[in-house]
Amino acid sequence: MALPTSSIPVSARRELSPAAALLLTIGGNIVVVAIATLAVLGVGAAAVAVFGGAVLDAL
Repeated sequence: MALPTSSIPVSARRELSPAAALLLTIGGNIVVVAIATLAVLGVGAAAVAVFGGAVLDAL
């Protein structure tokens, strides 16, 4: 086993269990989808605010 050359103490690295890694992956994907949904809703609201009157007049 190689000895560290740094004088800064480093705690032992802990690895995640496969179940914890899966839960973090699913949770991260849910967060990404939620952010994308909010972005789409924001663009839709902006489009209605800018073009809403023109669209209604065209109808």
